[in-house]
Amino acid sequence: MLAQDRGQLRTVPFLLACAAALVTASPSSSFAAPQPGLTFTKHIAPIIWTRCAPCHRPGEIGPFSLITYADVKQRATLIATATSRRLMPPWKPVPGKGDFQDARRLTDRELQDLQQWIADGLPEGDAADLPPAPIWTEGWQLGTPDLIVRMPEPYTVRATGPDDFRTFVLPIPTSRPRFVRALEFHPGNARVVHHANLGIDRTRSSRQLDLKDPEPGYVGGMVPDARYPEGQMLGWTPGQAPHPSPPGMAWRLEPGSDLVAQLHLQPTGRPEPLQVSVGIFFTDEPPTRTPVGLRLGSETIDIPAGQREYVVSDSYVVPVDVEVVSVQPHAHNLARRMEATATRPDGTMRWLIAIDDWDFRWQDVYRYTMPFVLPKGTRLSMRYTYDNSSDNVRNPRRPPGRVVWGQNTTDEMGDLWVQVVPRAADTLPLLTQDFRRKARAEDLAAYTKLLDGELNNPLRHDAVAGLYLDDGQFDLAVTHFRRSLELNPVSPSTHYNLGYALSVRGKQEDAAAEFREALRLDPDYAQAHNNLGAVLQLLGKADEALDHYRRAVALRPDNIEARANLAQLLAAQGLASEAVAQFQEVLALRTDHPQALAGLAWIRATSGDERLRNSAEAVRLAERAAAVTGRRDLSVLDALAAAYASAGKYDDAVVAVRAGIDLAVAAGQPAVVVQFRQRLELYQQRQPYRVPPR
Repeated sequence: MLAQDRGQLRTVPFLLACAAALVTASPSSSFAAPQPGLTFTKHIAPIIWTRCAPCHRPGEIGPFSLITYADVKQRATLIATATSRRLMPPWKPVPGKGDFQDARRLTDRELQDLQQWIADGLPEGDAADLPPAPIWTEGWQLGTPDLIVRMPEPYTVRATGPDDFRTFVLPIPTSRPRFVRALEFHPGNARVVHHANLGIDRTRSSRQLDLKDPEPGYVGGMVPDARYPEGQMLGWTPGQAPHPSPPGMAWRLEPGSDLVAQLHLQPTGRPEPLQVSVGIFFTDEPPTRTPVGLRLGSETIDIPAGQREYVVSDSYVVPVDVEVVSVQPHAHNLARRMEATATRPDGTMRWLIAIDDWDFRWQDVYRYTMPFVLPKGTRLSMRYTYDNSSDNVRNPRRPPGRVVWGQNTTDEMGDLWVQVVPRAADTLPLLTQDFRRKARAEDLAAYTKLLDGELNNPLRHDAVAGLYLDDGQFDLAVTHFRRSLELNPVSPSTHYNLGYALSVRGKQEDAAAEFREALRLDPDYAQAHNNLGAVLQLLGKADEALDHYRRAVALRPDNIEARANLAQLLAAQGLASEAVAQFQEVLALRTDHPQALAGLAWIRATSGDERLRNSAEAVRLAERAAAVTGRRDLSVLDALAAAYASAGKYDDAVVAVRAGIDLAVAAGQPAVVVQFRQRLELYQQRQPYRVPPR
């Protein structure tokens, strides 16, 4: 119920690659004998068109075109230098230490031929030997999108000055949940867009920041409510081809969501218009696999001025078998070398990635040619080396100064994101919970340190409060949420989060006041309506709670939690027919929702209205709920026993009730024990439980 997902609180990793081509061959281990009589038309043009022209052509990010012989001849010296030093095409991973798709790297043969041709005087050759020029895809590379969202008006990038970090919010007009198989980002003006990170915001937090800024978008990065969906790594870099999600890994897009594009913009010397658009490609196939983004790294980086070898290292032991899909390293200007490995329980090691000459300007998401499996107990390790001396030509400070961890380009970061998929779907919660434990401790240390330097920044207090809340330190969470509201009293999400923290502490009246204030500031805050309904229900104000549940469902028909709460309260109020309809809607959205399965099973088993009672369906629903919960949920056991009794399976009903009694005793819930014993007596008398019709 917390509006900020603490697993996404840290800055999403930057994607900064530029580039060249999409086709590659594996580099050979040694140079072959030179080819005689190399010419542009017969030998060199295909190399240039494949490796260079995807970016170095009109309208793309390259500062000059490399299409014709005249283009290449004019830049021959620069091409010779840049390719011999492996600066171009920009592909940073070390060969042999990870096999990746779309490697933008000259093969040894291509490099040798290019250098030899330049050394021979750049012979043009016979025009008849020139193959047809490639037809580069204009428009949407993945085909016609099912939906296109774009900025409603352009933003003007200033002519000069430092790089501009700005975030734009694009509402997604869809009225029902959809499954997304791919996004394709179009910058509109590739000259000024260095990279883009893409997130999804269901809370309107990003939209509110946009509305407060007089220009399109707002200054800064994505808020924590804008997040990667379900372990996806969404972004764009020049030259990077759009990729559909791997089979079974489409992600769910909820209605009312905003697409949030965080852009790194570069002035070109003149004012430039910018109007980005994103193509969305849907599928009817629901996801069958859920990826998880594992982040290794440090959030306490502190590099003294002049230090040449500053090392950051981290490791994580995966608690389940996983399939590794992709990897994304991230750092800023001082990083020089990167190594990442996976060491299996038997001691064998596999490279994840290695980069010997890190460059902040050329970053990417690296997708493995063939995803591979790592067994439970494998240790993922990373080691980054930084150079904060004047010898580092990429050091932006002259003379060097102290650099600490932070999200600005002038700060430093050290992250390795590894996208994995649990081999067994039922191990996903274990992996997620285990990794969040690791990440939460690191985040708390980092954001507490940041807060010390920005005590009057409400967003810092929000971040720290959310981490304390996630860690079960509720009083500290309340303290920081209150301080945030002193600094910014008009934040609906902070009032909401404070209300949640207060409700967890049992202060329901105070929680209700905070939820009401959140709704005063944002009347369409669906989750605040839901949580206010829950608090009012606890306070015995059922009719008012029903109103807020209904409002939450009307605003967000996909809000499973609100719909399930509404259904349960309707059932408790004796409005069984309405409750059935709501439970069925929940199960249409999530087939394994235990609360809905048990609630519908209870009505089908116990309703005094014969039109609603269906003993066979009650047993099927209740047994499914019991399987999902491992028979460790009291309401599920109650529904299971009632379903068995309704079907005449009284011995099974007695077994279920006794399991409920044992569980209630262990949980210290004497009132529930009394209730179950009353049910036990009834079922031992071979009688079903019936709720009189209203």
